[in-house]
Amino acid sequence: MKTDEIQVTAEGLYAKMQEDGYSKKVLETTQWIVNHFGKYCIANNISFVDVPIIAKFLSEQYDIDYQSPMVGMQTVLRRPLLILMEFYECGNYFKTHQRGSTTDIPEVFADIYSVCRNFINSLQIGIKSKKRKLWVVVKFLEYLQNEGKADISHIAVSDVSQYMNSLVNYAPATKKLHAGALREVLDWMHWKKMISFSGREAFPMLKKPPKTDITSYYSKEEIKEIIDSIDGSSASGKTKRFIVAMTAFLGIRAGDLINLKFNNIDWSNNRINIIQAKTGTSLTLPLPDEVKFPLLDYLKNARPDSEDNEHVLITAYAPFTRIHHTASIYRYISKCIENSNVKVNGRRMGPHAMRHSLATNLLNENVPISAISNILGHSNTRTTEVYLGVDESNLKELSLEVAHVL
Repeated sequence: MKTDEIQVTAEGLYAKMQEDGYSKKVLETTQWIVNHFGKYCIANNISFVDVPIIAKFLSEQYDIDYQSPMVGMQTVLRRPLLILMEFYECGNYFKTHQRGSTTDIPEVFADIYSVCRNFINSLQIGIKSKKRKLWVVVKFLEYLQNEGKADISHIAVSDVSQYMNSLVNYAPATKKLHAGALREVLDWMHWKKMISFSGREAFPMLKKPPKTDITSYYSKEEIKEIIDSIDGSSASGKTKRFIVAMTAFLGIRAGDLINLKFNNIDWSNNRINIIQAKTGTSLTLPLPDEVKFPLLDYLKNARPDSEDNEHVLITAYAPFTRIHHTASIYRYISKCIENSNVKVNGRRMGPHAMRHSLATNLLNENVPISAISNILGHSNTRTTEVYLGVDESNLKELSLEVAHVL
């Protein structure tokens, strides 16, 4: 979030809090903290706000550890900035921020947790992802302390394996979350020479066998058929065409679509500029005719009159506010696919399928992985390769030419 966006975001937050029934006292406290934070950013020439900046502000101004508030008043002072960032990223906020296991830092590993927290906060990912990774780190450090391990440099791969085996009461998805977060943190600790093994040694990356089922994909012909089947004469149809076009031709994430604002659209240069909710990084997308015309049609002939003059997408029913949940985008797209003549055959039908279809169709047209990575807003091409499920049939096209040796 840019510093000059704090006030606008805060006004939307206050309105949402009033709608949710918060008392005048809570609203006044929230406004006071947010205003103080805004002045702090201006005074310190801070142009972009992220979690480390908020943590620094709370530490300098109120002696509060962002991750570990010690008393109730510190939690009260921290909450306005927590929900400000959450509201900016997804248009809503957590109703509570309970002090769970992430605040119970094992004393013997307090310094280790601190450096790990700084590393995780430096990652270009959303606040929810950072919280999940920090929670995993704490659980792992708690396990080591309970096992009598007091020196992080003495742990081995076997300790990591035993920890994962101890998670007998966790769901498979939660275990997968632990493995992914620990692999990343252990890789970083190994790079910093804090431990003797890497995260990839503890969690080897297993190559998927050929022809495994990867993310659902629709061909260009199927995408065209889906769009052509939408009745563009009604307001509902115009809305659906716009949503499908945005996801199918730009690959925009559902969260970024519901957050899209009028000031993100650069009409004179035919492009869209956004800050990705998932990563916090900027992304510039083109505005081709396949997207521009459905967008204009929606704005002129389908978008309901609304007091929200910022967000592009508005609910189809009163009270005509911005769309807050990505599930709405899924319903729009899946309904369009269901009503077309395209046979789904077990494929997924949401916005992610449209995003993956765009990437795969570009790959099939021999567009370089680096270009596809830029379009998707990935920070590196390795993420894109995994995302696409690149197999051996594409390796020749993706590899660099080997220089001739004389």
